[in-house]
Amino acid sequence: MNVTRHFDLEISELKRSIVAMGDLAQQSVALAVESINAPRVAVREEAKVIEQSLDDMHSQIEERGHQVIALHSPVAGDLRFLISALRIISDLEQIGDLGESICKRAAYIARHQSVPNPADLAQLGALAKNMVQQAIESFVTHDLTRARAVFDEEPITDRLTKQCYKAIQIGMAETPSRIQEYTHLLRGVGHLEHIGDIAVSVAEEAVYVHDGRLLRHHREDLKV
Repeated sequence: MNVTRHFDLEISELKRSIVAMGDLAQQSVALAVESINAPRVAVREEAKVIEQSLDDMHSQIEERGHQVIALHSPVAGDLRFLISALRIISDLEQIGDLGESICKRAAYIARHQSVPNPADLAQLGALAKNMVQQAIESFVTHDLTRARAVFDEEPITDRLTKQCYKAIQIGMAETPSRIQEYTHLLRGVGHLEHIGDIAVSVAEEAVYVHDGRLLRHHREDLKV
């Protein structure tokens, strides 16, 4: 097998691994959203299994990516892909960490007294889940309209998060005996917002890989 052919196979395998890791990250977010909307005790163990798989995949892909860079000295688009791939897998691992943390907090609430969810929580969770899906699909399919959609949804997540925080603060004031449960719910909301922020980062990497543009702080420059 010639060197070029071997390199192409390495890149293809890395892409497949990132797609698989993206699928796991989406599973983590879906489980987290489900759990924060309807807390149950067993969900934490389910989330830990996914989170550990993401950690393992991150280590394997990172090691392989560095080996490909060291052995093949890629340039242009291939180098952009590898640089972004290493950043994206860190983002996906972090999504798994946040998903597991949300499930842990939901399990705590399930073991104690339940508290009413903010009216906007379901929409926030659905939006965070959609942003992650759109960002990953943008990277995989080269469809930058999906990246644009993620950027457009970020201010909506910010607004919904603030509204959830306000509702939780009111609940804390009205029912101080459940302050611990409300605190876990508050942190779960914050994690959902953070997941949305990470989805934006993944979408920015998708633009960089496929269009060569760095959009940090300049997302309005993306024309699709």
